[in-house]
Amino acid sequence: MGNTFETLKVTKKRWADAQEFEGNLWMQHNRRNPCMKMLAKFVKFMRYPRRFLNYLRCRDFLCGDDWNYWWMEQFDRYKTLPKYCEKALEVGCGPYTNTRLISKICNIKEIHCCDPLMDVYKSFRLTWLTRQYAKNKIKIYNDKCEDLRFENASFDIVICINVLDHVQNAPQCLNEIIRVTKQGGCIILGQDLSDEEDLSNEMIRNDVGHPIKIHHAVLDRTFGDSFEPLLKKILPRDKGRNPDAHYGTYIYIGQKICNNHRCSA
Repeated sequence: MGNTFETLKVTKKRWADAQEFEGNLWMQHNRRNPCMKMLAKFVKFMRYPRRFLNYLRCRDFLCGDDWNYWWMEQFDRYKTLPKYCEKALEVGCGPYTNTRLISKICNIKEIHCCDPLMDVYKSFRLTWLTRQYAKNKIKIYNDKCEDLRFENASFDIVICINVLDHVQNAPQCLNEIIRVTKQGGCIILGQDLSDEEDLSNEMIRNDVGHPIKIHHAVLDRTFGDSFEPLLKKILPRDKGRNPDAHYGTYIYIGQKICNNHRCSA
């Protein structure tokens, strides 16, 4: 298989441009009155009874959501995860995080969240991230996924959802999240996928906010024999969030069974 449809590494400047775009996007979105945002969130979800029920079940009463409920549904509500977890890390957590929902399903004793834009995100009012941080219930960092500060085998669960298309070096990020996962621990990875058909569209190919374009074969090779899949599926184009831009969506929960692994994609 050729790699004309893949961009797995970009320059530091290209990555910085994407980060600036992403930061500006979220700052604009969070300039509105947070109480009004919270009200708008409830009004929106009340139009969809099933989503509103999820909303109440998760007691998710603070403002902000970035497709996190959609990802939760694709991961079958994370029901394959253990009921208790000692330490969990979410890389590229964004302003709203997926951990806020996962922690309603799996009791996590110690939560760590990192994102290069963390200094921006922690300024947003009435989000789960800022409230939990203010209460000293989570630890936050501005680490790049390519260079995590944690020791080998530090976490029972590592979450990486909707992240790899925003990074500078996707193989290095995969190496890092695998490195910090304990043997017997789980990786939760959700990723929009790109192929040659997608990248024939110049607008998609040059998308400022998403410099990395990744194919499912890279992820299959990465996890290979080192992980036992607990949940794995590739959503077809018409089931994804953006069918015009992505041929599929990778949904994966894998348990680490081998420490001797390095992604060389």
